Parts: sequence; structure tokens; C-alpha cells
Amino acid sequence: MTEQGAANLVLMLVFLLPPIALGTMLAGRSRGNRRVLKWARTLAVATIVLAFAYDLAGAVFLLLSEPRNGSWMTPPGAADDPYFYLPIGVGAFIAGLAILIGVTRAHHRLG
Repeated sequence: MTEQGAANLVLMLVFLLPPIALGTMLAGRSRGNRRVLKWARTLAVATIVLAFAYDLAGAVFLLLSEPRNGSWMTPPGAADDPYFYLPIGVGAFIAGLAILIGVTRAHHRLG
């Protein structure tokens, strides 16, 4: 798997996990099932970890990338470096935190 393929896989997971975690949280909260809330908590933590890792990897690639032939405007090897969309990682991180807070509140509400 190439570096871009790995970045795209993490990006896909960052897009898919928050809605699944949110649906799991709402189902566990409405039915009062603690096992479902544990799954929602696990999905929220996985979202937070993946979003943080995605942003960290993107920041490292931005810091370590060098202009080829001295020009930032038209680097000939720009396709060699993977592309990262850092605002998506930040949004997924915030969404994961919100879901984790919601799961914790629902768990404490159940007693």
C-alpha cells in the first residue's frame, strides 16, 4: 500500500466512524443498553485516535517536505507526497470528543 493509499484509508475511516458511533450512542441511550454504549465509546475513542494520527501525519509531511529544484510553486515531484486535508481531521477530532462526552453522559444517566 502506498503512502497515499494509507492516508486515504485513514481518511475514509475518519469519515465513517463518527456517524456509526453517533447512531450506536443514540441506540444505546434510547434502549438503556450499556453494552451498546461501550461500543459507542470504543468507536468514539477510535475516531479521536485516528483523527489525531491523521493530523499529526499531515503536519509531519508538511514540515518535512522540501521544495524540489528550489521552487514551491511548481514542484516536479508533488505527486510523490501524499495529500492530507487537515481541517477534516480537526473536525473529526471535535466530533469524536462530542460523541465521547455524549456517551459518558448517557452512561452516567443510566446509573
